[in-house]
Amino acid sequence: MFTLAVLLTALPVSARAYTEMAVGDDCIGLIEKYEGFSDTAYYEGGRWYIGYGSLIAEGAYPDGVTEDDAVALLREELSGIERALNRFFSRNGIEPTQAQFDALADFTYTYNESWLSGSSALLRIVCGDTEATRRETAQAFGVWSHAGGSVLPGLARRRLEEAALWLDGDLSHADEFCYLGVSIGEGVSYSTDFAVYERGGAYDAFPGMFRLGYTLTGLKTAKGKTIHVGDTVAESLLVDPIWERSTYQTGYNDVNPENWYYDYVMDLSDHGVINGVGKGAYAPAQSTTTGEALKLILLAAGHAAQDATGDHWASGYVDYVKENHLLPASLLGDPDQPITRGNVAQLAAKAIGFGQSFATSPFADTQDGYVIALAEAGILEGMKEHDEMVFHPERSLTRAEVSTIVWRLRNAVALHKTQTLTYNGRILEIAPGVPLNTYSADGFSGSGDTMDYSEPGVTVLRGVDVSRYQGTVDWDALWNAGARFAILRVGGRYQQSGEIYDDKLFEEYYAGAKAVGMRIGVYFYSQAINTNEAVEEADYVLAKLNGKELDGPVVFDWETAESANARTSGLPVATVCDCAVAYCERVKEAGYAPMVYMNAYDGYLKYDVSRLKGYDIWYAGQYNGAYPKFIYDFKIWQYTDTGRIDGIDGRADLDLWFFRDGA
Repeated sequence: MFTLAVLLTALPVSARAYTEMAVGDDCIGLIEKYEGFSDTAYYEGGRWYIGYGSLIAEGAYPDGVTEDDAVALLREELSGIERALNRFFSRNGIEPTQAQFDALADFTYTYNESWLSGSSALLRIVCGDTEATRRETAQAFGVWSHAGGSVLPGLARRRLEEAALWLDGDLSHADEFCYLGVSIGEGVSYSTDFAVYERGGAYDAFPGMFRLGYTLTGLKTAKGKTIHVGDTVAESLLVDPIWERSTYQTGYNDVNPENWYYDYVMDLSDHGVINGVGKGAYAPAQSTTTGEALKLILLAAGHAAQDATGDHWASGYVDYVKENHLLPASLLGDPDQPITRGNVAQLAAKAIGFGQSFATSPFADTQDGYVIALAEAGILEGMKEHDEMVFHPERSLTRAEVSTIVWRLRNAVALHKTQTLTYNGRILEIAPGVPLNTYSADGFSGSGDTMDYSEPGVTVLRGVDVSRYQGTVDWDALWNAGARFAILRVGGRYQQSGEIYDDKLFEEYYAGAKAVGMRIGVYFYSQAINTNEAVEEADYVLAKLNGKELDGPVVFDWETAESANARTSGLPVATVCDCAVAYCERVKEAGYAPMVYMNAYDGYLKYDVSRLKGYDIWYAGQYNGAYPKFIYDFKIWQYTDTGRIDGIDGRADLDLWFFRDGA
């Protein structure tokens, strides 16, 4: 059963008026039940509380409170949560039931309001961005059951009651579910330590976990009972994993238990992933060849085995890597030659769908985004030299080292590990299946007004985007200054009135750019709040073009308005995406190439980019910086909005347009 299709309706805010809500008896009842009542003040965690956990100043209420007083204090404290939830629901166009409002009010009371931003499963369910079964919904509530890194039984039960309230409006339905809270020890890779199951059903699977050199044989309860996959789910439990030291069938005369890589090599050998070099040897210090690395990394990352396409046994893997752009062709030389650690990092990251990380590098000798991404995921490690961590991306990779990477990659795939990034204090999951930024930071040169990029197989054009604010443009001077394309504003929509306006210099700009031979694209500054307005904007652009020839994109430029009074303020992600898709599809129907403009804020927080996979992106950000630090792929980079270039008086928007493989 999918809950969201039944329980939630998310429509644009403008489509209906939102009625503000207040917490009801179910929320108050949950708090009373789990917080307990104290008629006198008590000190906990450096703060003073009274009643049902209401925060007070030291010395307040010296005579204590009655239960009625405590409820009044509680309702006063909950007023801030009410405002936060009402603001959230209103901005996202959601109409919750009273029970759903109460469920999230209690959840917020025990956590805080920060969960209302980010990319948690619970937030996606509440916003209607994903469908979820009943069990998945209970899981989304239940994973927030920790304190000090451990699952708290009382909090876990409370979460299941909140889930029941959200699903059915009935707290007793929490008995439909049981949970496992797993105590995770050191050295264990795991997907989650909390899992929800249907009471009376079977343990279909335990939370995924791996420990180097050990095998998971079951889970042990506090009473010493061992449970296994397939056993009947009867109650909620806190359990400890039962680990048994692995025994290996394979042996090598040059790999011993005291070697740091012993368990990596032996585990992979027993699983038939790697093998020796003959005569009982593994040759751990020997360099890994390019062909060996390609095969091992690709298979560990879940790619299919490749048959030879030429004389060399690894030729199929080489071709596969080239065809899927997992490594630049220039880095794929003789498959029998060693491969560098840096190249393996790029290959491994791309093979599991990770992009470059633009976080601070943990290594003193490299800022490579793929190395950083895999280090963040625990797949790559460096070494300590002279009191600092280094990676040595230029060195060849030994057979011992490749075994560690392959083992960790296999686990990452098995645990469905996803890449995340931190933006504006929020941890965001990278949208799966969306093309990622593969531009090399080392390929960018210049700064400020003049930027360039160099990479084999990539052609780059310099250009500008202009609106009437640039005034009269000397197109010959602009061409002589190196500009080879121009993206012209056709018009826009006012933020508050919603009326469409014309860019009075569009026709003049088009004629000037056309006369000097520039590539031409156009854009419309959108403030659409629904798909009807987005289509209206596309039709406006098409009417202004009136069949004009373009060899550049027709861009949807929706931006978060600075004014809190803007019509688009708080527009839900789903609605913004609906507008972008409606505009782009209308443009595509007319025979033009659609594109979506975005900065980092809108790209990460206002768009679900997985819905835009059919359209190129024009990215604006890292103005006057060394290179663009945006995780997703883009076709055009607006690298400054304060640039100077001959042909335009005053400030100008300057851009680079990238063409891969001669496209």
